[in-house]
Amino acid sequence: MKKIYYLLIALFLLGSVSFAQEVKDKVKFSGLMFGDYYYNITTTNPATQDLQGFQFRRIYFTADITVSDNFDARFRLESDGSSKSNTGGGQYGVMVKDAYLKWKGIFSGSDMVFGISPTPAFDITESVWAYRSLEKTIMDLNGVVPSRDFGVDLKGKITESGSVNYWFKAGNNNANSPENDKFKRFYGLLQIKPIDNLMILAYGDFAGATDVKDANDNNTFKSNNSYVGALMVNYKMKEDFSIGAEFVTKTAQNGFLAVNGQPLTDLNSLGISVWGWVSLSDQFRLVGRFDSFDPNTNKDNDAYTLILAGIDYRAAKNVSIIPNVEVMTYQTAGANGNSSNVIGRLTFSFTF
Repeated sequence: MKKIYYLLIALFLLGSVSFAQEVKDKVKFSGLMFGDYYYNITTTNPATQDLQGFQFRRIYFTADITVSDNFDARFRLESDGSSKSNTGGGQYGVMVKDAYLKWKGIFSGSDMVFGISPTPAFDITESVWAYRSLEKTIMDLNGVVPSRDFGVDLKGKITESGSVNYWFKAGNNNANSPENDKFKRFYGLLQIKPIDNLMILAYGDFAGATDVKDANDNNTFKSNNSYVGALMVNYKMKEDFSIGAEFVTKTAQNGFLAVNGQPLTDLNSLGISVWGWVSLSDQFRLVGRFDSFDPNTNKDNDAYTLILAGIDYRAAKNVSIIPNVEVMTYQTAGANGNSSNVIGRLTFSFTF
């Protein structure tokens, strides 16, 4: 009886080792974490003046799965310290960030993706900016386009060399949340690499929305769809330096009541972001960025500028420690008379 018992244990252990090896061959786990010690030096809100402490601003845990020769999948969880991912009790929790299946080579040079996945809006721009640990891209920061959407993508090469690429997506336009209306968003991106080290992106999308009633125009119903366009240029010289800029425009049809008694007008937003970094040595980089964003060009008091500067100390291959300062200046002063938020941070970032 004991021999049978020991034989069963041995078979179980051998099976476990075989299963573990199979998982190791088919599943790759990775992650990212970044956060800060921050201090609010100056704020427009008296309640947050001198607020300071430690915070996580992003935690990723990712599983990339090899399903077969032609299919890959990704499942990613995120915690970002916001109500989106925090628990009901306000503690750090998680939400589903990515959950998709990729059909590789659905036809020559192109892949198809289905599920919750990145949008074309700033996935590539974020990678060339390279410092999401310090700040979101201008479209992400201002909520112009969500970073994720549930839908279907077709992306790949137009030229065999990869100098011209495309990315189309049709999605719910509800970010990571379940669908709740009949309207959809359609995205398109063209990526061009005319010469070594230079990248140009042209992006656009259309988002459908329910009509709005114009009380000042015989209660007629008018379109409330929105359009976004962006152009990004970035030049990178290996690990020596990188410099880039992005111009963004958005129009929401009949989204703004300029004057009571007058019909609705379009709501137009404009923004520009300029960034760069330069290596001082193998371990140190200077990082800087300037943004200007006007959420409503029909108003004169709602625009802001952002100035960001930091020094990236790369303590190891996947570890950065970045002292930095961010200054957000508004056209209109806050309740305490200040028109700027000045935040000092010691940011840490690492991947595994």
